[in-house]
Amino acid sequence: MNSVIFRVAQSQVDRDAVLRLRDAVYVQDQGRLSDAADTAETFDRFDAHAEYIIAYQEAEAIGTVKVVPDSEAGLPCEDVVDIASLRAGGRLVEFGHLMTLPQVRNREIGMSLMREGLVHSVTKYGATHVLGDFFAEEGGGIRSFYTEIGFVALHEPYRDVRFKDAPLSLVAVLDLADAAARARTEAGRGSKLLQYFFHDYDDYAKRSRVADTPSGAR
Repeated sequence: MNSVIFRVAQSQVDRDAVLRLRDAVYVQDQGRLSDAADTAETFDRFDAHAEYIIAYQEAEAIGTVKVVPDSEAGLPCEDVVDIASLRAGGRLVEFGHLMTLPQVRNREIGMSLMREGLVHSVTKYGATHVLGDFFAEEGGGIRSFYTEIGFVALHEPYRDVRFKDAPLSLVAVLDLADAAARARTEAGRGSKLLQYFFHDYDDYAKRSRVADTPSGAR
């Protein structure tokens, strides 16, 4: 992990790296897309407002996460679930395309990308809630990794037709202030995940560039 750096995509070189990652993971490894460009009319329609955070190791892109702040374009998850009540009381960001190359899985790169995305969302966009559209476990629930952090499903599992032969999916939301508060409890101090993401929440929340008011209607 010491040799891994994280940065927000700025150049065409970075964007090309995202496409290579998508091809390596969704096309070559998982077979869920026929081509890395298949998402042009679906996920990528939000790219004018989104940012990609990329993990690099020795100049090679090994993972990425897409950060989509709420805007007039809305959020990808709204194709599935109504988030009006969340929007009325907070500032929303959606994470998508969290992926790592097969050869570096289980090396904490994905978790580090999620942490980078969370801190970036709070400091740049003043995010109060993070949404994600996750593949469900066999029983139809969210992976325990996400529930321990505090993600809560917003609806029943559904079949995402954008991916071939994929498991059912679920949109879930994480209330950041609530998760940070739980991290300060006795039980929360025993959770390595909560501590990893929220031990310094107050510090990075103070660095937010956004005034402390909810987003309300777009």
